[in-house]
Amino acid sequence: MNHSEIKKSVNNLFDNVDNFITDLKLKSSEEILNGSIVEAQKLISKILPYQNFYDKLKDARQAFYEIELISESKKENKNENKKAQIEVLQNEVLEDEIFEEDLEKDFEEVSVTAQNNFRIPILKSLIFLGGSSEETEVIDFVKRDMRNKLTSADFEKPEGEANERWLTNLYFETATMIDEGLLMHESSNKKWEIAQKGIDYLGKYAK
Repeated sequence: MNHSEIKKSVNNLFDNVDNFITDLKLKSSEEILNGSIVEAQKLISKILPYQNFYDKLKDARQAFYEIELISESKKENKNENKKAQIEVLQNEVLEDEIFEEDLEKDFEEVSVTAQNNFRIPILKSLIFLGGSSEETEVIDFVKRDMRNKLTSADFEKPEGEANERWLTNLYFETATMIDEGLLMHESSNKKWEIAQKGIDYLGKYAK
């Protein structure tokens, strides 16, 4: 027998006893009105044990209801705890997602194109421009060639510096390429020239 069946049986028994006692009280009242005191007393004597049983049954039913309320309360608390746990997990997931979004945003904000990424575009620009060219022409060519690769951070100008980050990295890479023999040592800030080693490098690594 499950919880609902027990509850139904207790309520039915309680109602049956209550109806039976009410019926005895009505009959005893009728006997009194009819002058049959003896018969009324007999009925009243029957009522007393049933009334005691009724009171005990009433207490038992109340106790059953209290147990039921406690059980429901525990279920509600359990459900609330589950809801709270779910909300905590959802908040943690949301915080993780927000953190990841912020991290991605921060990464994008501080992501600067690496210096060595300028190497191939510099060599390509010099080949396209006839092997040597003015610095400004090389810079313009590289900027156009890398327009889809440069980030917003590349175009930031650090405090106290005259050039944007990407241009500073381009200059550093140019100096490195001169040291490695990819560009002619005679290359100055005004005119850059590709060396044979630079031509070989471009043929090997250019995509």
